[in-house]
Amino acid sequence: MTRAADYDKLALWALMVGAPILYLSFGYTEMAGSDMWWHVAAGRELLQTGTVWMVDDWSFTEHGSDWLNHEWLADLVYYGWVSLFGLEALVYWKWLVVIATFTLLQLALARTSGSHLAAVLCAGSAAAIAAPFIDVRPHLYTLLNFCLLLYLLLGRRANVWLLAPLFVLWVNLHGGFFFGLMALAILIFPWRDFNLSNFRAALLVGIACAAAAILNPSGLGTFLYPLKYAFDETSPFRSLGEWHPPHKPGGIRSPLFFYFQWLPLAAALYALPWVRKKVSVPWEGLCLTALTLAMALTSRRFIPIFAISLAVLMAPLVGLLLKQVQGRVVHVVLAFAVLWFALWRQFPYPLQARPAFHFLIAEFSYPVDLVNFVVRNELQGKVFAYYNWGGYLHWRTDGDFKVYIDGRADTLYDAPTYLNYVAVLRSSPDWLARVEATGAEFMLWPNQRAAGAAKLQEMFDSGRWRGLYQDADAWLLVRTDVQLPPNLTDPPQTPWRDLTQSVAAVHAKDLRAALRYAQKVRQVQPWNKRACDIAVGVHRHYGNRQEGEAVLRECRSYFPSRWLDAAF
Repeated sequence: MTRAADYDKLALWALMVGAPILYLSFGYTEMAGSDMWWHVAAGRELLQTGTVWMVDDWSFTEHGSDWLNHEWLADLVYYGWVSLFGLEALVYWKWLVVIATFTLLQLALARTSGSHLAAVLCAGSAAAIAAPFIDVRPHLYTLLNFCLLLYLLLGRRANVWLLAPLFVLWVNLHGGFFFGLMALAILIFPWRDFNLSNFRAALLVGIACAAAAILNPSGLGTFLYPLKYAFDETSPFRSLGEWHPPHKPGGIRSPLFFYFQWLPLAAALYALPWVRKKVSVPWEGLCLTALTLAMALTSRRFIPIFAISLAVLMAPLVGLLLKQVQGRVVHVVLAFAVLWFALWRQFPYPLQARPAFHFLIAEFSYPVDLVNFVVRNELQGKVFAYYNWGGYLHWRTDGDFKVYIDGRADTLYDAPTYLNYVAVLRSSPDWLARVEATGAEFMLWPNQRAAGAAKLQEMFDSGRWRGLYQDADAWLLVRTDVQLPPNLTDPPQTPWRDLTQSVAAVHAKDLRAALRYAQKVRQVQPWNKRACDIAVGVHRHYGNRQEGEAVLRECRSYFPSRWLDAAF
C-alpha cells in the first residue's frame, strides 16, 4: 500500500469515527417537549382500542370526536420503545435517529461531491443549523426520510420498489410526507437528460409514490391537512411559536440560520464555466434550497429541511474547494480537526439517559408531584389545564383528567376553543367567567406562568373555587360544588415531593429547610435542576460562595444546561 493510500485511509478513519459523534453532539437541544407525552400516550391508546381510527378520549370539549392522528405509527414506536426500555430511554431513540439522519445525508453528499470530508462538513453544518429544532417528536422522521430519499436518489436511478414502501411508512409516521412528495418530484425530474421518455418514467414513479401515500387511516384527508396549514393564514393555530417566521422575535431560534440563509447566493458560482467543467450543476440542490428557503422564511419549523437542502447545494462546491488544497497530509489534518471538534462538543454531555431526559424534555417544568397527588387519590373530572401540560396529563391519568385543550391543536380542536384558551392565558378581564363557562371542574395552572399567582387569588376571592394541592410548579383548584373522594392523601414520598417542600420553604423564607430538602432531592437526583438552583442560591445567600460554586459544578457535570444557575 502506498503512503498516499495510507493517508487516505487515515483521513477516512478519522471522519468515520468523528462524524457520528459530531451529529450526536447536536442532539442535546433542551426543549419542553410537551408533544412527546401525548404521542407516547397515543401509542398506548392504540393498543388499548385495537384500531388506528382514533376518537378523542382525553378532552371534555371534543370527547368522542374523530381525531386525525396522522402520526399513529410513530406513536406505536414511541410506546413500544418505552415499554421495552423505559421512558427516559427515549433520548436514545432521539440520538439514534439524529445519527442515522445525518449519516445518510453524509453518504449521499459523499457521492455527489466526491469528497468524504466535504460530505461531513456539509452534513455537520446542516445538523448545527437544525439543532434548535431537534426534540423528541415525530418530525424527526421527516428529516430521516428526507435524507433517506436523498441517499436513494442523488446520483442514482429511481427504484419505485424502494420509494413506494418508503412513502407508505412516511405518511403514517409524520405529516412531512407531503414535503417528501415535493422533494421527490425535484429529485426524480430528468434534469440532465430531459426527453419525453424520461419524463414519463419520472411521472409514473411520482404517481406510484403519491398513490402509496394514500395507504393511511385517513386516506386523502391526510393530504389535505398539510395544505390547510400551508394556505389557511387565518388559522389561530399558526400563532403558535413554531409557525412564526424566523425573523419574528420569540419562539425557537436557530442563530446559524441568520448567516446561512444568505449562502444560497453561492449558487451563482455554478454559472462560472471553470466550475461547471469540474462539477456538474446540482439542479436538485438548487431547487430544493429555493423551495425550502421560501418555506423557512414563512415558518421557522422548516429550517431543518432548508439546512439539509442547502447541504446538497453546497457539497459539490466544498468538494471542489478541498480538491484545490494540495497534499494529503492537509486532508488528514482537516479530518482529525473534525474528529477533535466532535469530541470537544460531545465531551460535556452525558450518555446516561436519566439526566439527559431531565433536561432535554425539561422534565423539571412539569407538575410531577401534583399529578402524583391526582393519581394517588384517583381524581377524575374536567380540568382546564395549561396547554403544554395536556399531553403529560394524558400519559399519567389515561383520560381520567379530561382537559379543555392540549397540544394536538387543530387535528382535533376548532379555532374558537383555542382562542378561548388564549384569552384565559392572557388574563382577559373575563378570563374566570370563560373558564367557568366551559364546565371545568378543576383548574391546573403554573405558579408563575401568565400571572399564575394573580389567577389563583382571583379564583379564591370568587368563593367558587378551593385549593387542592400545590407543588413546585403548579396549583390545582376545584369548584366548591364538586364532590371529591373522602380522605384525600398526600402524594407518595418521592424526590418530587421533597422538591415541593423545598420550594414551599423558599416561599416561607425558611432557607435552611429549603436547602435541607433540596439536598434530599439531590441524593436521588443529583442533576435535578430546581434542586440545584435552590441549593446554589441558598449557599450564596449565606455567603458560602465556594459551596455554591461546588454544587453548580457538580450539577453541570451531569448536564451542562444553560438554564442551570437560575434565580431560585
